[in-house]
Amino acid sequence: MVGFGAFLSLTDAGGRAHRDVYAEALISAREAEYLGCDAVWINEHHFMGFSICPDSTVMAAALLAHTSKIRVGNAVSLIPLQSPIAIAEKAAMLDNLSGGRFDLGLGRGGYPLDALAFNRPLDEFSAAMDEGIALIHQALSSDYVRAPHLPPVQIHPRPFTKPHPPILVAGQHDSTMTIAAERGLSLLLSWHQTQAEREAVTKRFAAFARHQPRHVGSACVYIADTREQAIAEFTPHFKAWLRTGRSGVFDPAADDARLRELSAFADRKAAAEGALVARLMANNPIGSVADVTAWFREDMARTGTQRYAVFFDVMADPAKARVNLTRLLREVAPAL
Repeated sequence: MVGFGAFLSLTDAGGRAHRDVYAEALISAREAEYLGCDAVWINEHHFMGFSICPDSTVMAAALLAHTSKIRVGNAVSLIPLQSPIAIAEKAAMLDNLSGGRFDLGLGRGGYPLDALAFNRPLDEFSAAMDEGIALIHQALSSDYVRAPHLPPVQIHPRPFTKPHPPILVAGQHDSTMTIAAERGLSLLLSWHQTQAEREAVTKRFAAFARHQPRHVGSACVYIADTREQAIAEFTPHFKAWLRTGRSGVFDPAADDARLRELSAFADRKAAAEGALVARLMANNPIGSVADVTAWFREDMARTGTQRYAVFFDVMADPAKARVNLTRLLREVAPAL
């Protein structure tokens, strides 16, 4: 049976107090557990209201402490912005504290403002990602980390889950997928892609893999009585949500050429908003129960995915989000 996880957006769209955003996320995690979700997921972003979660492992610890059975996954720890060894240590801690309920997601990111603020060249992100996956997997699955630039250290605590906590990779370069496949890892599939693109990614991964992966797909879900109603109700909220993640928040009056470039980039994204919204809504399960059921059935057939992390709370209204998630679990999931 397909497993649905609740992806908590953690957005401050609408001017909500940040403390309230975190409090609502903890409530949503408990509700997701009660409703029968198999996991809750959080992402990681810096300097923007799209998700006020700059450290997904900190948020994961809070969610694990407020639940008892449901899995918690981060999508993702941004490898180029931090030490891979530190990521492995945090994952091992969460694995032990939760009794094995933590799924570690790994990704590269790529927002230009992140590269500027963390003083990490953007053109080095991909190499840092590939090296980081290998180091993190080794740290969590082997006695010692062995790399040319590191002493042979052993992380403590040792992982509770053997051979290591579940590790999922959000990366589609052949080098990244080769590293993940050789280590028996699986993919986090992007909600930005069409189903045909996701199918192509999983087929490329299969060419490298010698194991049966357990990919996790992501999607934005909104269910109404008709597709027309769903589009009319969801579109304005979706636009507002995406606007909070255009480029990041910085002082527009700063005399810095790099920031002026980012402002121009954000302006170009704003000009293309209509096309972006239309494309993303066409790529995701937004419509009637029948529409959403058909979308998941096709995606499962194309990609072999059996687990999904779904954004259900884009509307920034807790009551509507609860209804949306309930309909997914009660009306769509049984048909799959």
